[in-house]
Amino acid sequence: MNINADKITAFCRAHSEIREIVHEALLFDEVGSTNDIALEMASNGMPEGIAILAESQTGGKGRLDRSWFSPAGRNIYLSLLLRPAIQVREYPLFSPATAVGLVNGIREFTGLALGIKWPNDLVISDKKVGGILLVSSLSGDQTAPLVVGVGLNVNLEPSAFPEELRETATSLKAVLGREIDRTGLITALIEGVVAEIHHLQNGEVLTVMDAVRSHCVTLGKKVRVSTNRQVFEGWAETIEADGGLSIRLGDQSRRKILIGDITHLRETGSPSSAVTQSTISTKN
Repeated sequence: MNINADKITAFCRAHSEIREIVHEALLFDEVGSTNDIALEMASNGMPEGIAILAESQTGGKGRLDRSWFSPAGRNIYLSLLLRPAIQVREYPLFSPATAVGLVNGIREFTGLALGIKWPNDLVISDKKVGGILLVSSLSGDQTAPLVVGVGLNVNLEPSAFPEELRETATSLKAVLGREIDRTGLITALIEGVVAEIHHLQNGEVLTVMDAVRSHCVTLGKKVRVSTNRQVFEGWAETIEADGGLSIRLGDQSRRKILIGDITHLRETGSPSSAVTQSTISTKN
């Protein structure tokens, strides 16, 4: 069944706390990416509060410019066009806040408890179900637009994933064993995300970060961190108030990363409870 944008719009407008943030949903059959459409709308003066949806994407993107598998009629491809009432330097906080909102919305609608893999993936049983990508642009005298992009694997059969993704990705249907009403799920997702946006705009960052920590499956794990310049290993200890991940190395020193690619390694626990050696290499 196709997504019903009119029902989503009606839901948003019927709830004042949601309507303040999102008041209209627009659905496209096929786009390059919903994030690109949202940025184009923003550049043309479209006001905030629009949810852009597509049944399929031909150029969906995740972090680090990776392609996002976007078949037609099965998943959720959603971008929220916002002009937040916070400083632009605080825009990155919308990624962990969105993750919490999505986890809450999915749990409310399906009963599934997903985890957050730092910085922006949704996982269940160590397999990726969804991801978040923030994009923004300068806009002259206007408040800079922020686009919150969400990709969520909903009704895909395991066999529908490309072979290279079958070991690392899954869908809500594959876990639940039944089809999910995407329209109803989208309303639950928007409701969950809007609640976290209100926390941010009310200055309740600590509330958001406490929720992120409670859902984050990266914490307590040994991880490999890849940045533009280095690859190193350590233990993920906590998420700080700015969303950065605090890593304790084998020599007991700490490093905070704000941007990086994380791989969960098999060993868990704390570097203080095992004889370990930190590994750091520099990329050429």
